[in-house]
Amino acid sequence: MMMPFENFERSQKQRIESVEAGGGISSRDTLNSALHDSSETPDTKKKKPAWTADEQKLLEEGLKKFPQSSGPERWDNIAKLVGTRSKKECMRRYKELVEQIKAKKAKK
Repeated sequence: MMMPFENFERSQKQRIESVEAGGGISSRDTLNSALHDSSETPDTKKKKPAWTADEQKLLEEGLKKFPQSSGPERWDNIAKLVGTRSKKECMRRYKELVEQIKAKKAKK
């Protein structure tokens, strides 16, 4: 019987092999690594002002204009469209919105 750690270790090895075989990391890994930058600690993170209605509107327009199928430059393009937020901030905001929507649906 395989222990949980062994399952995890095997799955990680498979993931690494598939990344190496595919020539790079997946978009999911890119999103997760950008959202969870290990160089940022609670002390080094700077509080940004809340998203304005205009920024939110531009983010939503960017999500429509640049769907997931638009490739790896999707978030760069969305950030350029928003203009006042970085790629990382746009990705983080999107993730927050998705979680809020899921939470609302779960309450119903």
